[in-house]
Amino acid sequence: MLFLMVVSSLFFGVMCYYMSDPMKSSFFLILSLLGIVPLISMSGSVWYSYFICLLFLSGIFVILVYFSSLSSVIGFFKPLFFLLVVLSFLMLIFCLPTYLVGVVLMNNFYWSFNFFVFFWLVFVLLFFMNFTSYFVGMSGSLRSV
Repeated sequence: MLFLMVVSSLFFGVMCYYMSDPMKSSFFLILSLLGIVPLISMSGSVWYSYFICLLFLSGIFVILVYFSSLSSVIGFFKPLFFLLVVLSFLMLIFCLPTYLVGVVLMNNFYWSFNFFVFFWLVFVLLFFMNFTSYFVGMSGSLRSV
């Protein structure tokens, strides 16, 4: 399983350089980080993997904010935003009690314990990429592609 995650991380890293759109490139960079984090977290210091993830993700989200303007997103996508909030709340109500049964450890985060949350995070990132890529081509963005 760990080998599959590392290979997928390498694949997403290559796809990052293949994409010319900065939004898709940032998305593939985030996916490559999520694939390599289990390997980094098995080192001796767990805080080091958190530091790498926070540093990397802060750089990626700076790129995303630079290429998109989120001032008019809520007004334009209000029904979809409401649907996303409702689905997130339902996920917490129905799935959180089953997650709290086991012991919360770093090893459980990427194995059988939190795969649903991992795929939910990917779904939310895809949703975010869809509506931000719409605003990159418009005049409302800080920098248009």
